[in-house]
Amino acid sequence: MENTLKEKRRFARLALHSDVNIKRDKTVIMGVVENLSLKGVFVKTNEKIPPDDSVEVTIYTYSTPDHLCDLRARVVRVTDTGIGLEFEKTILD
Repeated sequence: MENTLKEKRRFARLALHSDVNIKRDKTVIMGVVENLSLKGVFVKTNEKIPPDDSVEVTIYTYSTPDHLCDLRARVVRVTDTGIGLEFEKTILD
């Protein structure tokens, strides 16, 4: 099944281990980015968000105190180790 998932991906994934905050309504969930692409991100977290929920994602960098990006996303996958998010716009938009 893992090979099938990789074949469906349209964008290459970059392993990136940065802090991330996911805001859903008034709740902020903290996690760590496992990998990032132009269209989405997988976040390692113990918190669960239902599929199709809309969230705001802020990814931080370790090299500067600023954030790397601040985007809206939709939950597309939930696993035991985290959640997959698809950005509403790519990080280049």
